[in-house]
Parts: sequence; C-alpha cells; structure tokens
Amino acid sequence: MNQNAPSPSAADDEALRVAVRAEIAAAFDGRFPDGVALEVSDRRVTVRGCVEDVDTAQRIEKAAAVSAGVLGVHNALSLRREPRSEAPAQPEDSGMQADPSQRPYGQINHKV
Repeated sequence: MNQNAPSPSAADDEALRVAVRAEIAAAFDGRFPDGVALEVSDRRVTVRGCVEDVDTAQRIEKAAAVSAGVLGVHNALSLRREPRSEAPAQPEDSGMQADPSQRPYGQINHKV
C-alpha cells in the first residue's frame, strides 16, 4: 500500500455522497426515497432509515454500490413491516408427515 497517497478528505466524501444520492434517486425515477439517510466516510457508504420492503432496500444498496469511487456499502436499512413468513412445505393435513414417529403403524405397500 502506498503510504504517500493522500487520504480522502471530507470534501471528497461529500462529493461522493452527492453522487451516490443522485444514483439512488435515478434508480427511483428521479426521486430520492423518503426516510433514507446517507453517510460517507473514507469512500464507504452507509445507508440508514426505514423503507417499505426488502426490494426497496436492495435497490437502494445496489444503486449506492454502482456509484464510481465507492469502496463498499453497509446496508443499515430497516423495514416498516416484516416480510411474510414462508409457507410450510406440506400442509399439516396432507398426510405427508416428516416425523417418522408420527406415521401410523402397520404394513405399508408401495406400488413399484
């Protein structure tokens, strides 16, 4: 690593913050998402705030990451509502039971 290279200044970080903000706004049809804040330190971006869903959070993170000069993005966004839970693989009344101890006793004939 070159120790003579100048470290990024606060002005460089501010210019990068403006560029990242513009990139995120472009991803949302020119409108920066409400409730989102950007922090830039040493060319590393942190996005904070509260958004509607996971898709919005991922779009913001991706837009911030593609900005020229960004070394990394930390997504500290939270969701206004929790994502839906995954549906179970088999309904409980389907007859398909994963636990062998719950199967009925007796002979089971399988057609081959």
